[in-house]
Amino acid sequence: MASGASGSHRQWAGGAALTGTALLLVACGGGGSPALGGTTAYQKALAYSQCMRAHGVPGFPDPQPNGAILINGQKDHLNGAQVNAADKACHHLLPNGGRMTAAQQKQALDRALKFVGCMRSHGIADMPDPSAQGGGVALQLPSGINFHSPVFKSAQQACRKLIPGGAP
Repeated sequence: MASGASGSHRQWAGGAALTGTALLLVACGGGGSPALGGTTAYQKALAYSQCMRAHGVPGFPDPQPNGAILINGQKDHLNGAQVNAADKACHHLLPNGGRMTAAQQKQALDRALKFVGCMRSHGIADMPDPSAQGGGVALQLPSGINFHSPVFKSAQQACRKLIPGGAP
């Protein structure tokens, strides 16, 4: 689980995460392909999102069509303690228990590295490298980043297609 609002994070196993005071991206599984029992990653991620809202996190978003959950901790007004408590109740609903396979983790890390390289080449020079951890991939935006700056907006637009888990 990761908390985007507090600046610290605990990996939301199962996906890539943009954390800190920035975006948080959570990919909960591979695409929309059927999983056990014919349930897709999207359906499982949707059940997780609904459970999170039912457990006191009203701003928790629905997943993308591929099952990725993209979060902006500040915009969504997420409280780290409340998110962590809700995750304890809902974590079992995540595809594969919220963990990526080794192959999925490698693929997500490769994609995150491409995203970081793109952001750096478009003016966000202090973009930190992503890391594989806890069955997922963590990616943190630089502290103090101005999300409204023309440089950041331009880099984000240019690199959007490379965002791990899919663009919002």
